Amino acid sequence: MDKWYKLDHAGKLFPAVTNNKNTSTFRVSMILNSPVEPPILQRALDTVMERFPMMAVKLNYGVFWRFLSGNENRLLIMEETNYPCAPITVTENNGFLLRVLYHRQKISVEIFHALTDGTGAVEFLKTLVFQYLNLAGENVSDDEGLILLPETFSSRSEAKDSYDTYYESTHKAVKQKYRAYHIQGSRFVPYGHNVIHGLVSSSELRSIAKQRGVTITAYLTALLIAAIHASMLPDEYHKPIMVTIPVNLRKIFNSKSLRNFFTVVNIGMKVTEDIAFSEILAEVSNQLKERTSKNYLEKTITESMKFEKNLASRLVPIGIKELAIRYGFDHLGENLKTITLTNIGNVKLPESMAHHIDAMEATIYPTNKSPINCAVCSVNNQLVITFARNIVESEIIREFFYLLSLQSGLEVQIVSNNWGIRL
Repeated sequence: MDKWYKLDHAGKLFPAVTNNKNTSTFRVSMILNSPVEPPILQRALDTVMERFPMMAVKLNYGVFWRFLSGNENRLLIMEETNYPCAPITVTENNGFLLRVLYHRQKISVEIFHALTDGTGAVEFLKTLVFQYLNLAGENVSDDEGLILLPETFSSRSEAKDSYDTYYESTHKAVKQKYRAYHIQGSRFVPYGHNVIHGLVSSSELRSIAKQRGVTITAYLTALLIAAIHASMLPDEYHKPIMVTIPVNLRKIFNSKSLRNFFTVVNIGMKVTEDIAFSEILAEVSNQLKERTSKNYLEKTITESMKFEKNLASRLVPIGIKELAIRYGFDHLGENLKTITLTNIGNVKLPESMAHHIDAMEATIYPTNKSPINCAVCSVNNQLVITFARNIVESEIIREFFYLLSLQSGLEVQIVSNNWGIRL
């Protein structure tokens, strides 16, 4: 790879806003049907890092922006001991912006968001697990072309900053001005992330959503809004419940980039005391259709890149830039959302690989003003809904799974890491 390259547009945000309680570190995991063998996993990682040179980097501090440069150190696997999505400390991680963890039958990749988004992380994890199974003596192959094979070369398109490619200054920006309802609670002491997974049949949930004429994302978003509304006091009903949903831009704009290439849309409403779930669902579905159209997404890219493209701001030293970014994140980002829901979608694997995988999980970090966040992904007809929280209170999560079971009739299996729970 080149000696250095710029952070992509989204990647410039995260170093500026990251701290111990806003880690900007997310996780994707695969649960195998046999225990992980650490020496084999390390060998697999050594090979895969060569296939993904954009992952083999470290973060540097420039005059006007931070930038990435090649990291010649070795990335070492670690047994999982900390809470999910803990801060990545480069001094303890050989300078890398990701970590590879194992625990019993689980292989996890945790990535600092400046490096890539969920799509890039999933591609890396798929290749890592494929190579691990291969080295473990399993007969795996990729006849379907679903894996970035270790022996292939990375392309220039994988390292491309697609934001820059598809930015159009002529698009009218999208603006949201109203402040959203914020979930309140008591932070864990010591600080950490409690994670709760809910497992359901992917095909059955998809069928139920289809019967309602909506997508799985719309169905789960409406359930989230209903669950949060159930926790609110009547004098808070005037505040809109806003769910921030990251949107993968690659298919819409024909990009193969493995760097960040997403935007977010805010979906939500003010919910009255006696509103029916069907009304929430209809409003959410309509908003999602409108705000995931290409035209609308082009406008969100324009709005988010406005500061970066401003000629005067380019000449401002990085310290002042990052102060402005932190202010914007807090007042123009965090203030406008209640919770984040990201749906990675159905992850397709080669048939020879798939039967070694029991499930997949995605976990996104909570923040100061968004203390509960939700991530969804599925594989092999197993859909996992994961809540990560940094507060003691779990009523919203319990209400969500209760409503999911009530509205859908599906059996939901619940699993937790029990962080911060005193037995």
